[in-house]
Amino acid sequence: MKKIFFIALLLPTLIFAQKNQEELQKAQKQINTYGDVYFKLPIKNKFDLKKLPKYISIDSRSINGNYIKAYVPKKHFQDLLELHLNFEVVPKKKSNKSLTMAHTIGEMSNWNRYPTYSVYVQMMQKFASDYPDLAVLDTIGYSHDNHLVLALKITDNPHVDEDEPEFFYSAQMHGDELIGQIVMLRLIDYLLSNYNSDPQVQNLVDNVEIWINPLANPDGLYNGSDNDVSYATRYLYNWIDPNRNFPAPNSTHPDGEAYAQETSDMMQFMTDHYFNLSANIHGGAEVANYPWDTWESSTKTHPDDNWWRYVCSEYANTVFSNSSGGYFKDVTSNGITEGGDWYVIEGGRQDYMTYFKNGREMTLELSRDKMPASNSLPQYWNYNYRSLIKYIKQSLNGLRGIVTDADTGEPLEAKIEIADHDRDNSFVYSYLPVGDYHRYLKSGNYSVTYSKTGYVSQTINIHITDDNVVVKNVALHKTVDVDQNILKENIKIYPNPVKNQSVKILSNINIEKLDITLYNSVGAKIMDLKNLNLSSGQTIQIPVQHLTSGFYFINLTTPNNSLFKKILIE
Repeated sequence: MKKIFFIALLLPTLIFAQKNQEELQKAQKQINTYGDVYFKLPIKNKFDLKKLPKYISIDSRSINGNYIKAYVPKKHFQDLLELHLNFEVVPKKKSNKSLTMAHTIGEMSNWNRYPTYSVYVQMMQKFASDYPDLAVLDTIGYSHDNHLVLALKITDNPHVDEDEPEFFYSAQMHGDELIGQIVMLRLIDYLLSNYNSDPQVQNLVDNVEIWINPLANPDGLYNGSDNDVSYATRYLYNWIDPNRNFPAPNSTHPDGEAYAQETSDMMQFMTDHYFNLSANIHGGAEVANYPWDTWESSTKTHPDDNWWRYVCSEYANTVFSNSSGGYFKDVTSNGITEGGDWYVIEGGRQDYMTYFKNGREMTLELSRDKMPASNSLPQYWNYNYRSLIKYIKQSLNGLRGIVTDADTGEPLEAKIEIADHDRDNSFVYSYLPVGDYHRYLKSGNYSVTYSKTGYVSQTINIHITDDNVVVKNVALHKTVDVDQNILKENIKIYPNPVKNQSVKILSNINIEKLDITLYNSVGAKIMDLKNLNLSSGQTIQIPVQHLTSGFYFINLTTPNNSLFKKILIE
């Protein structure tokens, strides 16, 4: 074994009854084996949850809300004891359960084994080498214990940036939630091996840049040994819970810990790739959990809450059609929940991606059993793979397009915001080098504004229908060229405000090839004059008497200069 854990527990015999002594013995055994304790705790109401210290990582809450399951790492177990809580240790796996390992890639052929660390890395490398035209292997970083944190990019032109949404599946940030790595490895294999035979797969690979990270916490999974997952632990190597270690909307370091290396690397990876849609895969429950985790829905909902409920219901309903025995109904009967309504956490990756990176991420809990027996792994794939494919397909729906500079045609990084809708950073951006944007919305009518510093904003009205796409390419006009002030210093636009007369433009210099454009307050073009020659001392009159009162914008442009001016018509 790579690590052997031992902790000397001071048993508070004067406080705990015999039952508590038995639980302490079970806890000591779990700490010696895994380095953490998994326990069940009675809870009367949500207020009790808020009183728990942050070193207790809540894992799930019962459907009736009267108890939670939670973890505490070995370094905080004595702190837990001093709270005098009536906890009950929960076994991590059944004693008769087989966690069979695959020691070669060939032994993974039936997908009913767990790969050793070496086999996992070999599989990721082999996907890339077997499908060089569809896949590229990338390293997100290295874990504290020097394991690779890998991600595979799958698309038809993997070395070219295209007008495509970027999609991200990431699994097993909690090392002892074993289902994610296997399902994601099998999804990679499914997408690559079916590309030439399944039109749905080919459509996704051709039109979406798909990234899959099957194992975000290799130190936790291979805690005991690189060849055994039996000793897997929830935590990172340094006993930080990775799903409490991200910045939260209301706190920079919500868990009181510095960012772990794995956290910093993942945040940089997300900054580099601008993921539009993503999911974070866990185990220990069965539910599709959508933002926010930081707040209950009675306090704050995501602006796209109706879209989230629709998308998650699509996932759950497809699971129900392909499973049996009450699968995906242990948290809610419909298989979906707003995160904070289940239980509030701070520092989770879902809210970090959604709030700070302007993306859309949900959390998928795929197995009540944290450590499923090896021979049960194929059933989880059969229950979920159609839903996983459907969720990727959602990245192609909604509103999308490319934002460019109207003069040069060059792509722009612009803000796309919806009036009377967006809040809490729910707006999105177009990103370079393509200038493409992707905004997911429930069916309805929306007023969308495109803006960038130095450009005239533009607003359009659009109608969205579920499971369809609306493409709107937008060209923004420049305002003032900050490096050239010739027009600003030599052009006079008057009167301002103006009432019942024309706007006059007076030049103190000779100007050739002058364009004059008039916009209304929402960026709609009203008048456009091209290639004017203006002599020094000459005045041009712009008739505006027919326009309704309000603010308007005049943009004067030459091949080398521009001037943007706001005027008020009374």
